[in-house]
Amino acid sequence: MLKSVVVLASVFILSACGVVYQGVNNGIDAFNQSQMLRQGRHGPLTEEELAWAATAWKYVSNNTQLSTGLVNNLDNYPTTNMSGLADYLIALLAAREFEFITNKEYDERLSLVLSFLNKMPLSQGQVPNKVYSTQHGQMVNYGNQPQDIGWSSLDVGRLLIVLSIVKRHSPEFTEYIDKAVLRWNFCKLVSEDGELYGAAVHQGQVHPYKEGRLGIEEYTSYGYLDWHIVPEKAFNIEPYDVATLYGVDIIFDGRDPRIFNVLRPVYSTPYLWMGLEFNWDDISDNSSSDSTHTNETLSAMADAVYQVQELRWEKERIYTARGEHVVSGEPYFVYDAIYGLGTPWITLAEDGSSHDQLALVSTRVAFQMWVLWKTDYTDRLMTLVKELYDPQRGWYEGRFELTSEYEKSISLKTNAGVLEALLYKQKGKLYQVGTSWEYRDVQFDSRFSHPGNCLVETFR
Repeated sequence: MLKSVVVLASVFILSACGVVYQGVNNGIDAFNQSQMLRQGRHGPLTEEELAWAATAWKYVSNNTQLSTGLVNNLDNYPTTNMSGLADYLIALLAAREFEFITNKEYDERLSLVLSFLNKMPLSQGQVPNKVYSTQHGQMVNYGNQPQDIGWSSLDVGRLLIVLSIVKRHSPEFTEYIDKAVLRWNFCKLVSEDGELYGAAVHQGQVHPYKEGRLGIEEYTSYGYLDWHIVPEKAFNIEPYDVATLYGVDIIFDGRDPRIFNVLRPVYSTPYLWMGLEFNWDDISDNSSSDSTHTNETLSAMADAVYQVQELRWEKERIYTARGEHVVSGEPYFVYDAIYGLGTPWITLAEDGSSHDQLALVSTRVAFQMWVLWKTDYTDRLMTLVKELYDPQRGWYEGRFELTSEYEKSISLKTNAGVLEALLYKQKGKLYQVGTSWEYRDVQFDSRFSHPGNCLVETFR
């Protein structure tokens, strides 16, 4: 049975391994010592920064479907998923903060999203489908044809985090957020021993599979923790291995991909989200300082991911800001890995094939590193990417490492990522612990309307 949250401060335990990661009390602390005074960029946006944000919002404005209020994940392609919905909600919070929209438009847009969440059909009647049409709100496959194709616990975890952020910024909508989430059966998403599970549906048959990899599992686990569900195995970094690049130890997923069918790239995105949204703190920490971090393990892992990218520039003079991104042709989506399949600086498709010629200096990653690490290197990155946009369509995915050419695909993730970076600059860390009695608490406390769905024991 899923357990309730009692203590989160000691979830991670590291065994002796490598030079840096020798244990919580020595290796991680020693690693962090040089970073104790690290500080990001904070304060009201400049005129130039507001223009950057306005360009990103242009994408959202262009790709909003009036019939549903949903936003396309890719420019002019009418589908979304739960992670894309999270991206849109972050963009919406930023648009209100920067006064690109009125309070009335914010209310209308958010109400349409929450109405969709409360009425949308669920995969197998249990949890959100992997893909939905933004034109009519029904379940579709990746080709935008009607189909129940299963679910992703990682996408749901990302959405849970952002819904919690929306609650703190707009508490008047808490009831409607809780009602939507209470429809979902968490038994299908988190196993009894605390692992995250997705599923594929073929010809009506459900095929569950273990989902995630080191980094993204720890990040998305925060969404379940907010609902007092502890995915213990997903939130534990073991098993892990260590690779050393430029003298910096990088922790990567220790599961053998030949056995577990897990692609294990180390890339920036989950560590950047952890910083922007949680300041690499434990979920129960409401402090606002960005120079100390109560989850020292995740903070050290994020610093290592940043440092090796800066060191690649210093040692090899290769600008590096690596995330995952779409590309204009096959294979259409890749991970620009810092380390993957035993190889540093490899670009991988979902099937494990390498496509190093597609590596980008990611616009989104550059913006987010720039606000989280105030360094000469991130200033250089911003100089390199700040012209990568179409003023009428939004920010491009990035610049190819090999040639400097633009990757002119335009996505919600990149444009929302720019807005999230700038929202963090103006507001600080985005997630705050809720302290008020909420609709979900009333439901869990009532013996007449207790909702179940593997949530029975979580508040007891």
